[in-house]
Amino acid sequence: TGKSTLSSAIMGHPSYEVTQGEVLLDGVNILELDVDERAKAGLFLAMQYPSEITGVTNADFMRSAINAKREEGQEINLMQFIKKLDKQMDFLDIDKDMAQRYLNEGFSGGEKKRNEILQLMMLEPKFAILDEIDSGLDIDALKVVSK
Repeated sequence: TGKSTLSSAIMGHPSYEVTQGEVLLDGVNILELDVDERAKAGLFLAMQYPSEITGVTNADFMRSAINAKREEGQEINLMQFIKKLDKQMDFLDIDKDMAQRYLNEGFSGGEKKRNEILQLMMLEPKFAILDEIDSGLDIDALKVVSK
């Protein structure tokens, strides 16, 4: 118990306040960083119940997230992004149409989990927290996520 709460607190959810201690990532206390700075430092959280974001495609979300981690002028170009996305989607056996669907909108539980793993692979974080990543998955989705 408390795994989701701990994960949310580490990631900087505004509902939680850490009153003592440190969480170090590469020697930096990430509790002193804003949420976006934590992600840029290499922290990734795959949530138990990922949010739906209407109007933002998976591909746009991931490309924006990748570029947010990079220095100005070092953004991933469209062709590099598409090549990387196709490779990771093939590895995870994800239908290419998912890239153009709105973020988690109308996704099954298995699709949401696969999408979280796809984001993880695309962003290449230093440290990932996977909150109940296998919860509610059928056997096929569990095999893909376990890869």
